Amino acid sequence: MNYRTLTSIALLLCMATTSFSKPGFKIGISGGYCLDKIKEKNYSDREKRMSAFDVAIPMEIKISDYFAIQPEVHFIQKGFGIDMYGIGGVETQYKRRIYAEVPILFKGIFDFKEKSSINFYTGIGVGVAITNKIVQKNTDGSKTKENYPYDNNVDDDNQAYKRYDIVIPIGFGYEYRIADRLSFFTDIRYNMDVNNNIRYKVKPSPTPKYKYRNFILSVGFNFIAKER
Repeated sequence: MNYRTLTSIALLLCMATTSFSKPGFKIGISGGYCLDKIKEKNYSDREKRMSAFDVAIPMEIKISDYFAIQPEVHFIQKGFGIDMYGIGGVETQYKRRIYAEVPILFKGIFDFKEKSSINFYTGIGVGVAITNKIVQKNTDGSKTKENYPYDNNVDDDNQAYKRYDIVIPIGFGYEYRIADRLSFFTDIRYNMDVNNNIRYKVKPSPTPKYKYRNFILSVGFNFIAKER
């Protein structure tokens, strides 16, 4: 199942929720701090976590008192760092990409007190990388940055990098209503890429796996457009 199929299913699912009686609707904006890495045992002795960011627009469609479907649009930075041990005058190298991602969350909501609620969720999303950059911290204290095009050709050096990803988010959040139409929320989630972002014409043994892992802490505000 490719990313186009998943996107079509997600859009149809969101449209189907309009058939429920009196669904509630919120739209928000959030900013988040990320700790990024990859799942790759070949880099386990050199790998460094990378600080990054996430900006999102969540749209909650509440279809019952305890359940909502939440499509989101994210601009999220993914990547990882590698300790270069001063080779070639480079101390650390960071591979940074910014993705546009569209996850669909299935969210359980539990109210407590008068204006507060907590939620738990999981879902699936698809994304496309829109930038590809390598940042190097050098042993002399300087820093260099270079943008790279996406290498889709496996014939020149046997490897290429995929631009698309499939992600599974898992997390929980807290929301507090601060006015009739406005609420504040905070959110902690763990994003797991399903697909390997590197491919080969002839697979080496062992085969490296670039599967991104992102721990994200976000805060934001929701506009309550329609009550359920």
